[in-house]
Amino acid sequence: MDGVLVDSEAAYRRVHEAFFEAQGVEVSSEEFDMLAGSSRKVERQFYAAWWERSRGEKMDGEAIERLEDAFWDSHPISYREIMNPGVPETLEELKHLGYRLAVASSSPLDHIEKVLEECGIAGFFEVVESGDELTQSKPNPEIYLLTLGKLGLPAEACCAVEDSDPGIEAARRAGLYTIAKREERFGFTQRGADVMVNEIPGVIGAILEYVPA
Repeated sequence: MDGVLVDSEAAYRRVHEAFFEAQGVEVSSEEFDMLAGSSRKVERQFYAAWWERSRGEKMDGEAIERLEDAFWDSHPISYREIMNPGVPETLEELKHLGYRLAVASSSPLDHIEKVLEECGIAGFFEVVESGDELTQSKPNPEIYLLTLGKLGLPAEACCAVEDSDPGIEAARRAGLYTIAKREERFGFTQRGADVMVNEIPGVIGAILEYVPA
């Protein structure tokens, strides 16, 4: 979802930067890059380490997350405005061609549902798998294995569309043909992907080449 359906990583980055600056916590650009594609669990670990390093005091990552959640209330994001170009049309065409669609995101389920509803694309997806059900987050393949189980399909019959290196690795480890949506802002190499597309509509051709309709 993040980075593929919506260009959210850049928007999240701006809020993260403003929040930690307001708290007097110094975080480098490279460290913020590590949040892109990460689960909430991983983010909390980073938060706690950054907080202790800058402020000399220990604070639980979940407590810092709650502070940031309150900060986000005054910095709302319009997900419809940051939806990647061509997403609704691409989903519509894939459904028309007979493909089954699923979301596999490390984000909490309530957040995924909010994004999909706000963007008006929730109805396209047969399965929505969230970080709430995971014991291990990407690059562990658990989320994709759970999604495949809910779809009742083998990995070789499916494709994954990703942008982050942890996501690409998770998809590949699950046995999925992996399409990368080009992303050059967060230090991703994207080397593990089977094919690269510059924009979301390019996914259609990549899928048709691998799994003909």
